[in-house]
Amino acid sequence: MGKLAAVLLGCLLLTGCAANWQQDLRYKILSVNNKTPTEYFDLELVGDAPKGSLEPGKLKSQLMQTNLIKGAEVGDEVLCSVEQEKGNAFGNSNVVTHLKNCKKA
Repeated sequence: MGKLAAVLLGCLLLTGCAANWQQDLRYKILSVNNKTPTEYFDLELVGDAPKGSLEPGKLKSQLMQTNLIKGAEVGDEVLCSVEQEKGNAFGNSNVVTHLKNCKKA
């Protein structure tokens, strides 16, 4: 029994405080950002950040390459699969936000 407890404690220590959150969210395209060689849409979250997200403030405003949202333009709303990941205590413990598979709503 003591060995099992030690193994479980070791597993917990190795994972640290790693966490993951995922949900589909709706964004509005505010503008096109073309200050760099790659064009981006400036996206703003529609409504409030959902409860349970790892860092709600990072969901409010996002950038997405214009070529990754087919047929979208300024003023449109898009639905994106959003994932937030927090690394463990031994690696990068910052929250990183990823937007994927954005489509016109």
